Formats: sequence, C-alpha cells, structure tokens
Amino acid sequence: MHNVIDVEFKMLWSMPVCLATSSRDNCLIQGPEDAIHFLSRRWPCERSTSYARATERCIAAVSHKIPVEASRAAFVIACLDARLMPGRRPS
Repeated sequence: MHNVIDVEFKMLWSMPVCLATSSRDNCLIQGPEDAIHFLSRRWPCERSTSYARATERCIAAVSHKIPVEASRAAFVIACLDARLMPGRRPS
C-alpha cells in the first residue's frame, strides 16, 4: 500500500523581519511568501519603486530565480523607505 505524505516546503530567510503594524501588533515576516502576502494585502503606504522591486524579488525567490536572501534585502529596503517601524520579535 502506498501512502502519500503531505509535506510543506516553505522558504525562510536566515533572519525574519519583524514590523509593527498600524494596529500596534507585531508582524513577523519569515520569508518571501510571507512578504508577498504582506506587500499585496497589508502594505500600509504608497506603492513606491522599492515596493515594486521587493515584490518582484520575492516572486523571483519563490520561483527559484534568485537567492532567498536577495528577496529579504529588497523587502527590508522597501520597509525602510516606507518608514515602517521595526517591531519586536514576539517571544
């Protein structure tokens, strides 16, 4: 009998990015998939050039076209440009 094992492979950055959202909750972004979700659904600011670059880089990382850490760098730059406050990592 053959069993199917459901395995989820999630791309993670070496260090997550923690942001404080407008609702005063911390938001922990652990990799490019989380970043794409945040950029597309929760981005609180105007969509700038760095926002577009971060989105492109995160999609490229998920598609295995660039290293995962390159997407993190682009996401951090977009967050800094948007003046998002860095949050505390939840314990």
